[in-house]
Amino acid sequence: MKKKIIAALLTGAMALSMVAGAATVMADDAKEDSGEKYTIGFSPYTLTNEYFTAVLDGVQQACDETGSELLYFDPQNDPTQQASQIDDMIASGIDALVYIPYDSAGAKTVLENCKKADVKVINVDNVITEDDYDLVDGIIASDNTQLGYLSGQWVAENHPDGANILIVHLQTAESCIINVDGFWQGIKDNTDNPDAFVEAQVVEGEGSTETSFNVVSDALQANDDIDVIYCINDTSALGAVQAVEDAGKTGKIDILGKDGAPIGKHAIKDGTMVQSSAQRPTYMGYMGVKEAIDVLEGKEIEFNTAIESYSITKDNIDDYDLDAWDTLDEEDADAADDADATETTDDADADAEADAEPTEEAAE
Repeated sequence: MKKKIIAALLTGAMALSMVAGAATVMADDAKEDSGEKYTIGFSPYTLTNEYFTAVLDGVQQACDETGSELLYFDPQNDPTQQASQIDDMIASGIDALVYIPYDSAGAKTVLENCKKADVKVINVDNVITEDDYDLVDGIIASDNTQLGYLSGQWVAENHPDGANILIVHLQTAESCIINVDGFWQGIKDNTDNPDAFVEAQVVEGEGSTETSFNVVSDALQANDDIDVIYCINDTSALGAVQAVEDAGKTGKIDILGKDGAPIGKHAIKDGTMVQSSAQRPTYMGYMGVKEAIDVLEGKEIEFNTAIESYSITKDNIDDYDLDAWDTLDEEDADAADDADATETTDDADADAEADAEPTEEAAE
């Protein structure tokens, strides 16, 4: 997959007609013999985070399988640039957009522009606000409540007497707001004394290792009794790990992340993190393209699909490949094809539950 990403970026660099930073990939000629072909746009809010390159892997694989052209940009965490790049993709003639907004609440104008241009939109990962649901054709995301809940459950079970908790947030992301709410719910449901679990401080880590290191370092100076740090992704958790180490508190503060990223799994194996609630970004991107094409072909899809998450801890870390995200296998493809043929909401719900089962295998 890494080779495909590099190839995509090189293609974009050579395409003089494209805006700088974009990449265009045509599917293999051998796959262009059946069905109508589409141009799919992909807009994450960054590609500097390996989570989003894992989503791109899935998007690319689905485009390869369907003979679709892929066009994507890297906005580098700039919502204004992201909106401008999507306008460029619309002008280039994309048929559908797989969209991860930087700011959930600020996505309305982008979505309205897509609607006017009859560009179908599948919102993945960072969910838009409910007020804008009528502007997208489908939503695919991890079960964001469950992601937080699993971490909260771990804290409740491993700190039975309570804990002072630092939250390292990304407050522009609706999914992260839901994660944090789920985290507190996981504590509440798994302890007899929820009042013993105190929110010491909330800091804005921006989902970044560097920013999280700085804000956690400051928070540890202001609060000398932190027991737990909950981070909204493994990338920011690594910043917390470094801040805790610099403060001389390694082993005294439990750090939890989210994503099940290779960096997070290595940290759990090393003992510097205690838990990560894992997502399936590659599968999410793959399904985003498949559902976009279904909508373009007039097929019925499940509007809001939640992909089940799972907890990685020291107790099960050896069950997973430390160097890989989720994997796509033949069962995933078969499940996606089954979902394409589904006509009723009840059947779609059943397929979504089957699709959500984690398939990541330990390295052989």
